[in-house]
Amino acid sequence: MTDLAVERLMSTDLITISPDADAADAARRMLETGVSSILVVDEEHRLTGLITATDFVSLVRRNDPEDKTAVEAFMTTDIVTVSPDASVEELAEPTDRGYTHLPVVDADSQLVGMVSTTDLTAYLSERR
Repeated sequence: MTDLAVERLMSTDLITISPDADAADAARRMLETGVSSILVVDEEHRLTGLITATDFVSLVRRNDPEDKTAVEAFMTTDIVTVSPDASVEELAEPTDRGYTHLPVVDADSQLVGMVSTTDLTAYLSERR
């Protein structure tokens, strides 16, 4: 199991948004698609941030939830990423530190997927 590449587990049907989109648009997209995080990418599809449900809780606590705050004002920018050829074993350290969503980027920092603890749990369940 430890030699399984992340690209075999990651999701590629990604929900993305631009850094200048407003918070209400990001929240609407997350609710419509049923995801708990949304990836922020620039025009070249490079990952610039990640917005999670926790980020929205902080935003709502500070502001009106329908305000026009740009997502770049509250997105997480210190993002832990993995490469498509990383092994499942390499996911242990970031998930042990509480990361539940790990964007997958290639050597050019292009976003190619997302692997979550849900993906990992589903894989482990199938192996049993």
